[in-house]
Amino acid sequence: MVSFAIVIPNLNQSHFLASALESLRHQSVPFELAVMDGGSSDGFHRIIEPYRDIITHLRSGPDNGQAAAIREGIEHISGDIIAWLNADDYYFPGALDKVASYFENAPELDVVYGDAIHVSPEGFFLMYFPAIQAYNAKALPGSCFICQPACFVRRRAYEKTGGIDSTLNYTMDWDLWCRLSKEGANFRYFNDVLVAVRYHPDTKTLSRDRKRYREIYVIAQKYGHRYLPLSLLGFYYFDLSAKAVRSIPENIAFLALRFLRYLKKRFFAIFCIKSETSSNLYGFRRWESRAEGRCTIQMPWYEKQDWKRLRLDVYPKNAEYRIIINDDNEVVSSAVQGHLLIDMPNTDQPYRKISIECLSSFKWRLLKFSCEFK
Repeated sequence: MVSFAIVIPNLNQSHFLASALESLRHQSVPFELAVMDGGSSDGFHRIIEPYRDIITHLRSGPDNGQAAAIREGIEHISGDIIAWLNADDYYFPGALDKVASYFENAPELDVVYGDAIHVSPEGFFLMYFPAIQAYNAKALPGSCFICQPACFVRRRAYEKTGGIDSTLNYTMDWDLWCRLSKEGANFRYFNDVLVAVRYHPDTKTLSRDRKRYREIYVIAQKYGHRYLPLSLLGFYYFDLSAKAVRSIPENIAFLALRFLRYLKKRFFAIFCIKSETSSNLYGFRRWESRAEGRCTIQMPWYEKQDWKRLRLDVYPKNAEYRIIINDDNEVVSSAVQGHLLIDMPNTDQPYRKISIECLSSFKWRLLKFSCEFK
């Protein structure tokens, strides 16, 4: 059986850390865990105390940044399969078990990656990671279509590339994928949801720091030989799409970029150019709140609060919707001014599956997903 080497870097994200650690309790394959804290001042030691039994290596104190901490953590633990999990992200129950079976059934694989959901700071579903696609070596330098926490690398391939570049601050994962690709590593995408990625204002992705865009440019130039990387526009569009409140200039830029994406789609349609990726994920349109037919939300839940009622903001307003919870609880309910309130069945399982469809329209929108607690 394969074993895992998991690193969790942390700096003042300790209020989220319990979910990441709890998610590892819900894996049944062997792993070693390194928790690398940069000297947090937000109760870090209190949070990790109940999880000491699953931590192989712990270091807390000033370091040289996230990439250096991850690299150091990997060097201090053993395991055939390497991954790192940000302190504010967390695995689905049994995610590592699935990944282990992929590697065991295909010994030639070097890199395995799957799907991810984006969730709010409270842990509620926002969207599926939209850029995901099957591996394409030529496309990789122009599009980071691999979601980092949902990616797993054999140690032999990791060491062959020289490991993570600790000088990078934002793109150490994408840079590693590109170097693995350049070395001829065998990648494989599996259509399985493995991880929840939390989105909140303090994430580096949403910082829109110029250094991040500079690192993106360097990767496109270094590995894809693109001196005018249009992918920068795509990254900026994604950053803006994930922002709850946009300034007037940001909103103008967002609408302009969305229009350019529409023109691109129309061009592909007119000239019958087939995209390598499906237009939707689990029924949801990529990059949009629009849904088509029956859509399925999958999400882990490791918080202590029990769900009492599901709250959904939808469009069309006042239409009837069918909601199926955990495959066996079906409810048909009419939205009142675009709001649905659905009683949740009792469950002690750390997993939720909610299927939703509008009975009067194939195309509809999920505007907000949240719940009330008991």
